[in-house]
Amino acid sequence: MAKQIYLRNSLTRKKEKFQPLQEGHIKIYACGVTVYDECHIGHAMQAIFFDMMRSYLEHCGYQVTYVRNYTDVDDKIINRAAQLGISPRKLVDDMISASRRDMQSLKIRDATFEPRVTEAIPEIISMIQELIDGGFAYRTDKGDVYYKVNMKKDYGKLSNRKPEELLSGTRELAGAEKVDSLDFALWKNDNTPDASWESPWGRGRPGWHIECSAMAKMLLGKTFDIHGGGRDLIFPHHENEIAQSESANHCEFARYWLHSGLLTIKHQKMSKSLGNTINIQAFLKNWHPEVLRFAFLQNHYTSNIDFSEDVFALCRKRLFYFYKTLGMLDAASDEGPVSAKDEQQILSWAEEFESAMCDDFNTPMAMATLSNIARWSNQLSAKKLSSQFLKTVASVFREKGRTLGLFQESPLDFINLHKTKILSELDLTEQNLLALIQERQTARDSKNWAESDRIRTNLAEKGISLQDSSNGTSWSLSNV
Repeated sequence: MAKQIYLRNSLTRKKEKFQPLQEGHIKIYACGVTVYDECHIGHAMQAIFFDMMRSYLEHCGYQVTYVRNYTDVDDKIINRAAQLGISPRKLVDDMISASRRDMQSLKIRDATFEPRVTEAIPEIISMIQELIDGGFAYRTDKGDVYYKVNMKKDYGKLSNRKPEELLSGTRELAGAEKVDSLDFALWKNDNTPDASWESPWGRGRPGWHIECSAMAKMLLGKTFDIHGGGRDLIFPHHENEIAQSESANHCEFARYWLHSGLLTIKHQKMSKSLGNTINIQAFLKNWHPEVLRFAFLQNHYTSNIDFSEDVFALCRKRLFYFYKTLGMLDAASDEGPVSAKDEQQILSWAEEFESAMCDDFNTPMAMATLSNIARWSNQLSAKKLSSQFLKTVASVFREKGRTLGLFQESPLDFINLHKTKILSELDLTEQNLLALIQERQTARDSKNWAESDRIRTNLAEKGISLQDSSNGTSWSLSNV
């Protein structure tokens, strides 16, 4: 196993030494999407961060069982299906297929289990019945079932709020459905076709919070290692999960809680009303999937992140630099000497990367280390060192990048793809560019220096540099 890993536990609000319940095996549950519409890059944020965590833990030698669910029954789903004139089942089937397509397009691996709420209805009903039998929940005359928040004495421990601060302080009027205003629904009376089931309390469907509690227990057991999601889920969703799970199971629910930050676009929350929602497929029409992963991972998973086109352009530029470096290392052919200092340096960089990742998945520090390796590698290339050593450096770079899901493509393929893409953005093709270079050469041959300089200047303004040599003129992108 790797060095000791430390995680910042949202439950204790402290960085803690991580100790899995079962030696060599880590169980993770991360709340997935509610499938009423196509996924946007906010959904990708959590998926990428937990994909990174899983990959690094596997890199450390752990077996990882990772669960990411689909909420496929919900008010939003029912309302959206009604607007479209289709059944809720048809809508969720389509949206789950689209979500899986999006995650695969972003090179996010499938979770070990990807359960749907509708596949766990018996387990949900069973857990609700346990809560009723234990006095933690009650049925209303209408056929709804509510959890009694005041029965959980440590309710609010995850969100760091005391129950008395959350409770309304007054009872509902006589005859009202809920005993207390903070009690939350475990089962909702409902007869919607394709979105309701028979239960001991009448036909209905699950409340939002009970779903994850039942699926986590079904696939990971009563207590597991890590539960996570976005910070916006801490209250009420994860707080309520803890309450109902610990009340039903009479034991700790999850030992470590990890929450990712929130995403904004140009300092505004993504919203359809603002027109700034970026669907994953729309993003991929303009940017390589590694651009989005790079953009997220240059931030710590707990950070709030703000994106813009400028951020994506900068990340693409950095990726281009890294791939050019890898291409240079791969192409090395010299057989010069290697100093003990150089050999020790790459080992030191590798150790620094591991230390950063063991410190609560500190990807900004890990990526800074990769930047150091790339800069150092470019300095080494001028020394004409052993090609075998430089290929070892490339191997280390790729291995560390693999744990982040980066730098796994062929450098030549990545570079050529992005040259073509950037030329397209400049309304150029490589054929057009080569024609301009030939025009410039004709001007040079006729000593028309003004025309030669004009062509060079125009291309430079577009971010294209020309390099003249005895073998002719080559070009490169100066803005990447």
